[in-house]
Amino acid sequence: MALSVPEPLTAAHGVSEFNCGKPALDHWLKARALSNQEKGFTAVLVVHEASRVVGYYGLAPTAIVPNVLRRSIRTGQPPDTVPCLLLGQLATDIGWAGRGIGTGLVKHALERCVAAASLVGGRALMVNAVDDEAAAFWKRRGFLTSRSDPLILFRSIADIAASI
Repeated sequence: MALSVPEPLTAAHGVSEFNCGKPALDHWLKARALSNQEKGFTAVLVVHEASRVVGYYGLAPTAIVPNVLRRSIRTGQPPDTVPCLLLGQLATDIGWAGRGIGTGLVKHALERCVAAASLVGGRALMVNAVDDEAAAFWKRRGFLTSRSDPLILFRSIADIAASI
């Protein structure tokens, strides 16, 4: 059975067996993702095999106070809050690790962020890393830590667009 392309999460997708090894990410997918999507808080994209979810990510709009951002991102005279996009979650089931699903989801998410920012604005992509290991993952992809929290990272939309 082939894997799907990333598509919006629906009630028909099986999430009960998903296990990425990070309980917070597993719980969010199983308990909150569909509700958050239905209420318009988060766009949740999943990759599945025969409806069983094997990878996912969630994107949402957000706004950040300028002093949290590094100077390279908040250039110019930003508004009181800087419009950004939030990649709140991204995970691959451990049974599917090492098959490029995570890399594909990252690429898909970055492309969607660039497209979204071109339509409605957005200065940067923000990531809330679940732990130090996740923060290191995002740093290897060009993200910089915020000035206030090492688990909150940013990368400018312009930098992302130039890299894809």
